[in-house]
Amino acid sequence: MPPDEVFILRFWLEEAGMEERMRWRGQVRSVNTRHRQIADDIDSAFALIATRLRAALSAEKEHQK
Repeated sequence: MPPDEVFILRFWLEEAGMEERMRWRGQVRSVNTRHRQIADDIDSAFALIATRLRAALSAEKEHQK
């Protein structure tokens, strides 16, 4: 059985340029690999997680062959 994928998400508000609009940025950290990535918005943060989970699933399928 493969290990669970565990992520820590951190979100913060940040100014988005000269217009002084605020936007959410995020950090996605994989507890399993200690790999960290910064995302420019909420959707990108969850897309990073989805990509990691799909890669883990593909690796598991290859391992089972």
